[in-house]
Amino acid sequence: MPASSQTVAVGAVLLLLLARTWYVAYYPLGTDEVASYDYFVAHGPIAISCFYPIPNNHIFYNFLAWPLAQVGLSPRLVMRLPTLVLGTIGTVAGYILLARLTGLRLATLVTGLVGMAPLWLYYAAVGRGYFVQFCLLQLGLFAVVELLRPASGYIRLSWLTFITSSILGLYTIPTYAYPLAGLVLGLGAGLLLQGCRHRMGELLLAGLIILVVTSLLYAPVVAVSGWRQLVSNRYVVAKTSAEFWNTYRAVLYERAAELFGPSPRYSGPAWLAGTLLGGLAVRRWVMTGTRQTLGLLTWTLLALPLLLMAAQRVYAPTRLLLYTTFLGYLLGALLVVRLPVRRILPVRTWWPLIVLAVIGIGGIRLYQQRLQIKASQHETLQFEQAYQWLETQATEKGPPAEVWLQAPLHELFFAHYLQLAKTRHLTLHAAPGAAPEAGFDFLVIGHQHPPSTQPPPAPYHPVYRDELVTIYAPKR
Repeated sequence: MPASSQTVAVGAVLLLLLARTWYVAYYPLGTDEVASYDYFVAHGPIAISCFYPIPNNHIFYNFLAWPLAQVGLSPRLVMRLPTLVLGTIGTVAGYILLARLTGLRLATLVTGLVGMAPLWLYYAAVGRGYFVQFCLLQLGLFAVVELLRPASGYIRLSWLTFITSSILGLYTIPTYAYPLAGLVLGLGAGLLLQGCRHRMGELLLAGLIILVVTSLLYAPVVAVSGWRQLVSNRYVVAKTSAEFWNTYRAVLYERAAELFGPSPRYSGPAWLAGTLLGGLAVRRWVMTGTRQTLGLLTWTLLALPLLLMAAQRVYAPTRLLLYTTFLGYLLGALLVVRLPVRRILPVRTWWPLIVLAVIGIGGIRLYQQRLQIKASQHETLQFEQAYQWLETQATEKGPPAEVWLQAPLHELFFAHYLQLAKTRHLTLHAAPGAAPEAGFDFLVIGHQHPPSTQPPPAPYHPVYRDELVTIYAPKR
């Protein structure tokens, strides 16, 4: 590899690492991270492996975070270091494997543009399992490509990688079944098209191992929390046929804008076109061999979620479809490089253009994100200030103070701050939908509630107010 190419490759990785580290340091802990830390990580392996009241328990990821909590690191580092470290390792591994199949230029362009997308920067930094799961998917994707390579010398290693990454992906979040279905479909179809029917037994055995081991790993959850709690996600509910088909295209376009950018007007039709014509385009324009195999497998994984959503009549959350950004960019790059680019742009200009595209587009995206980060920091600051005010008042009055909360986010963050505190000055109470009663030292009422849920003016009067809540105390 030329020295200039090595420099660009190292620079691309360092740029992504710098951007992710900036997010880790400056983006406040989100509600999902706080819930994951408080409900699972802080309570150890038994709670992580058995307790599943909400889908926030990304079990494998929370197991990675738990040892960090034992050495006294802050919740921010506990929840985010696994993503930062493993995500960076996964990015480097994926970058190298993609360069092996497509060449360093294309790999740099795809890895750089995808890695600097706002949604990807966010999930590559925050303490959730989605980015670690994507890294596992990349390993599975390249393992399948290798399994379909004629006369490959890495068959056993590829099967081991495919099986292991699938098990860990499912154990991180059960929705890994979406991309796994695409990998299995692509591998099975590829083996049949190659006339390797005798190897279908290997695929069936691999599928059986994945199913059995994953079932054993989830057995404690099923035994304690129940099967229904594991598979029933109340945040994603199947719709009626009329509801689904009337809004499917609009929702799909909205998802496409979040995943691919820049707007639903362009990204939505592009995703549909890739789904309908991507396979034909790969067969027609992408060279035969491993690149064509990669292109067809990429198209399968990109198109399948649209069919699965239609079959289930559900709108998959954007975070579940995060991996499709990589697939869409990769499919587009594989097709674009088959155009007569050499006639338009000399080869010597390719590296400067790639570097300019990654740094320029990535820089613009980061600049656009600054307002969202500042808004999140401002909101978190208000949580902290309201809690500190209450704690100060409770200390003066004599702890513990009885606090009624009718503000869901404050309830979550106050409980988090209270869990980290060495002394308990507050006792928190909340009952969704119920009106506060007399006898509490403070009422914390969120401004998003309608006037009917506000406390009666007679026994209480406002003593603290910010943009999110008003705190009331009894009149004396």
